[in-house]
Amino acid sequence: MKPILLALLFLPVLAAAATAQDAARTVVTGVVTDSAGGAPLRFVTVRALGTTVGGMTNSAGRFAIRLPRGEHTLEFSLVGYATVRCDLSARGDTVRFDLELRPAAVRGAEVVVSAEDPGVKLMRRVLARKAAQRDSLRTYSYMLYTKFVAATDTLTAGRTDAPRDTTIVSIFESYSRGYFRRPADYFNEIVQRRQSANVPPQSNFVAFGTNLNAYDDVVTILGEEIATPFHPDALDYYDFVLERTTDAAGTARIARVRVEPKGTARRLFTGWVNIDMDRLVPVSVELAPNRAVRLPFDAALSYDQRFEEIGGRFVVPTGMRIYSSLRAELLWLIAPRLDVTIETVAYDYHCNIPLDDGLFDQRRVEVSPEAERFDSTYWFDKAVLPLRPIEAEAYDAIQRARDNPDSVNGTSLIGQFFTDLTRQVARFNRRPFTGLDDIARYNRVNGVYLGLGLRDDVLPWLEGSLLGGYGFADRHGYGLAGLKAYLDADKRVSLGGTAYRMLARRDNPYVVGTGAITALALLTGSDYGDYYYANGGEAAFQIGFGQLQFIRRDQFERPSTLRFFVRQEQQRSAGVHADFSLFGGSAPFRDNPPIVPGTMRSFGMEFNWNYNPLRRFSRFGFHVAAEFADPKYLGGDFRFEQFEGAMHLRMSTLPLWRLDLRASGGYSVGSVPAQKFFSLESAFSNTASEGVFHSMHVKEFYGDRFAALSLEHNFGEVIPGVLRIPNIASFGIEFILLANIGWSGFSHDAVFASEGSGRYSLPSTDATRDRFYYEAGIGLNRVLLFFRVDITGRFSQVERPRFYFTISGGL
Repeated sequence: MKPILLALLFLPVLAAAATAQDAARTVVTGVVTDSAGGAPLRFVTVRALGTTVGGMTNSAGRFAIRLPRGEHTLEFSLVGYATVRCDLSARGDTVRFDLELRPAAVRGAEVVVSAEDPGVKLMRRVLARKAAQRDSLRTYSYMLYTKFVAATDTLTAGRTDAPRDTTIVSIFESYSRGYFRRPADYFNEIVQRRQSANVPPQSNFVAFGTNLNAYDDVVTILGEEIATPFHPDALDYYDFVLERTTDAAGTARIARVRVEPKGTARRLFTGWVNIDMDRLVPVSVELAPNRAVRLPFDAALSYDQRFEEIGGRFVVPTGMRIYSSLRAELLWLIAPRLDVTIETVAYDYHCNIPLDDGLFDQRRVEVSPEAERFDSTYWFDKAVLPLRPIEAEAYDAIQRARDNPDSVNGTSLIGQFFTDLTRQVARFNRRPFTGLDDIARYNRVNGVYLGLGLRDDVLPWLEGSLLGGYGFADRHGYGLAGLKAYLDADKRVSLGGTAYRMLARRDNPYVVGTGAITALALLTGSDYGDYYYANGGEAAFQIGFGQLQFIRRDQFERPSTLRFFVRQEQQRSAGVHADFSLFGGSAPFRDNPPIVPGTMRSFGMEFNWNYNPLRRFSRFGFHVAAEFADPKYLGGDFRFEQFEGAMHLRMSTLPLWRLDLRASGGYSVGSVPAQKFFSLESAFSNTASEGVFHSMHVKEFYGDRFAALSLEHNFGEVIPGVLRIPNIASFGIEFILLANIGWSGFSHDAVFASEGSGRYSLPSTDATRDRFYYEAGIGLNRVLLFFRVDITGRFSQVERPRFYFTISGGL
């Protein structure tokens, strides 16, 4: 009790001391310009020598740092300029300190009679230095400031803040703690964040960490892997030309090297790299992707980054700026423009330190509980990159527009209505809701379904789910209640249970999802799914491996999982009850195949390695599953063993050519009932997803055993610039060849559903004359940027080849 009383007595003293310490600091602000022309200088590093305080100038040349009061020496450094050190007396609350930097002495590249450019010789030594220390940096931690600014033209923004043609529409900022572990594990924990008023705080996950590092072999921008000028094979990929060197008293010799791709067959950069000639490390890069990097809408993109050498060994990024601008001239009627600027400052590095494995089991970016409370003092004290005046004004303008939209010039009532409507609808795709599909959907069994789904954390280690709804055509109520308990702090191991009354699907529900079925059933009277009623429950134990990866909306999954389950269901057939569609005419929905009714009691396992049916994690992944049912041990009405697997493999055949291979198969033993039959998955209403048969009719072939193989080769842009979409894409359409083959069959023990006095027969390829199903075709990818069209020839189960047209999302 005495220690508590002493602490309470000293609290006022401690608070006064903290206030005094805060008051004993001076905010130093200023602008750094070029002494020759007076232009503001961006990316100038500002340091207070002998302290850990530092910062960097923004695009307007402004900086702001917070120093303890007293005498200090400030150092200003920028590639191509002489480093300047100035004494500063930090007294009072604020000090203004403007500075001009003088360009360093420039020497042209020496004329040397040689078989290779001096820039090549220099880069050869730089790459050798990198290779020699490749594995020496195993881990590090750092602090990171990130700023993301989106702007557009005033017409598109629907808001005018000033007489200019560019309006900032959103701003995201964050401070985060970053961690790295070789070979490619990254994690950032946001400790403070702020954003413009039109952005929900839960949407602010911006933390562009050191995973975007031009000193790495490859960087990924908008899904495109680009070999950097520091790739081990960079001398084969790039031409390096030494343009000049700069030298000034007390500063390093800096070489400015021009970088150009040797050809257009690889995704590479063009621009400059600035190299410290004594230490053989990069100081900065100024790069832009070449034409092989396919950016939408002819987007212009610049990528600048600064580096420092820490401890005389480790090269790490300290500042980055990415600027992208695109204008989409749609049918020459409207031309909306979008400008995106990303700026980061990384500092306070600690290298080769022990890191907990659990850090990299989380999502790549997490939000610390301390970030939930905005701390203005933190932003004031830790400022490393000040806002530009236009950005500070935009914060206020967006707040005014949100508080009183009618007061903002350019805002339309209709635009405001649809903006609010879109925002409200989007909420149902975020927690605690499970998505729009659980609120409203339409199919041939339920007809119109209305309901609600909720999922959220009941406790930090316990997640709960609750769904309910009603199908108006089948007059059937549905519900689900579940709990999942996480057995470890990193939420890798879980134990859960679910009770449900649902409409289950026999086919693969990921080929055509609920949303697509709703749209096409309403429009055309086509329904892809095979349904049956399932009432029961399941208990499952799951272990996850790897870092959490984004799937969709707010869903994150680990790339590899092992899952065991025990399941009991009362299963019965579902009939067709709906008959309405907008454009389907009088044609009825297709029949819903009946099943074998009874009690299904089974147990099984699933193993996924870098595999998820909703998203590709890596170039190679696979899935295997097994399910067992036996009345002797589990009770129930069915006895069978069923095994299933799938895999995908993506490989480069040439730099811009790509081969995709997908294989799947299933095998059943015993008296497997109709509800456990497989179906060969196909296109649906002229739309196709990955790996399906393009020319096959919906649910044309079934079996309790099947195998399918899909091959697609993307030859890239065969004739550059041909078939391009004017003002939308500077690259042409990609050419694809595809071939698919499949087989399905029934064993003698397969149990078919009854129909009248006989059985409800289902066709298989094995029962046809050709025994296999095969097709081949051509595809055009990136049509209108986002689409792919295929013309596929069917060569089996027909007298003469038949050709089909399908459309899908661009790959």
